[in-house]
Amino acid sequence: MPYYGYGPYLAVAIGGRLLAPESPAPGEYGGIGEPGWVPPRVRVVRPGDTAGQPIRRAVWSFWSKPYRHQHGRHWPSDFFHALSWILSFRLASRLFPATALVTDDQGHELLVERLRLPFDDVSLSLNGLAGQDPSWWALGKLHAYREQTEPFLHIDNDVFLWPGFPAAGLSGAIVAQNPEHAPASDAGYYRPAAAATAIRATGGFLPKEFGDYTGEAALCTGIVGGTAVSLLRRYAGLGIRLVESAENQAAWRRLAPLEDFNLVVEQYLLGALCWGGTATDVQCVFASQHDTFDENVAVAQRFTHLIASAKSDLRYMRWLTERVKNHFPADFEIARRVFGDQ
Repeated sequence: MPYYGYGPYLAVAIGGRLLAPESPAPGEYGGIGEPGWVPPRVRVVRPGDTAGQPIRRAVWSFWSKPYRHQHGRHWPSDFFHALSWILSFRLASRLFPATALVTDDQGHELLVERLRLPFDDVSLSLNGLAGQDPSWWALGKLHAYREQTEPFLHIDNDVFLWPGFPAAGLSGAIVAQNPEHAPASDAGYYRPAAAATAIRATGGFLPKEFGDYTGEAALCTGIVGGTAVSLLRRYAGLGIRLVESAENQAAWRRLAPLEDFNLVVEQYLLGALCWGGTATDVQCVFASQHDTFDENVAVAQRFTHLIASAKSDLRYMRWLTERVKNHFPADFEIARRVFGDQ
């Protein structure tokens, strides 16, 4: 089906607001930083870019336990959550030759059996997380990263890659959405120093790269992956050990609520691995957080990420509903039959 009238849909949600080109307001999400901070240089993918060996595998993950327990849940209803899955999957499946889902039994029931999304590969390995604290909503993603054995791009279900997104240009050792400012200070939302201090004080496990890192850059993982599969698997393993190891539980008890530290073990740790030692080829959609607000950044018109409570904005839920209904009507009818009219 052709895509008519898709205009510039720059819609990166920062600080709980969905930001469109006409109303940029940087300085909230990630805005606690030192004036003049300069993000590390990354290789930016641009419209028209092609690579000799681009990433061909798109991966999604859904650990249903945090969603059921409403950890990190901002969708107004299950219906809108389902629409986000439909739109994210259907758009990206036109850009990537192979698709995969890493989930658990409940996720399989929702996404494969009820919504009938035709992933090429489905893993139920997240059943193994049944005993983990759902406050760690990033844990399912880390397990999905570690499971991959070929170059991949993991896509959050609130990320929409519109027609024209330069997927054929993705070839970085590490690929991510954009660098973020992650100062050590507790004034920020990352708080890596608080995590490191608690872990050291209780004799827990802290990766050397994390402990030695003096930079202030993390990587936003709305999309994340790359061609350096062994590095990505190692990174994911370190993040998993930080969360799950018995030796770190005393530290995490000191730091509750745990939701606050998901970005530390996922996004800050990745930044430490990329920039804490030998430079790694990092390729991003945006060169900086500032660029996510700039309608003149051409790729921004092909990329939407509804971060955090932006998913609660009913104006944009109407927008989401219209897009799915108009362009994927069969999927929309399935969602409507499953969840009822909204």
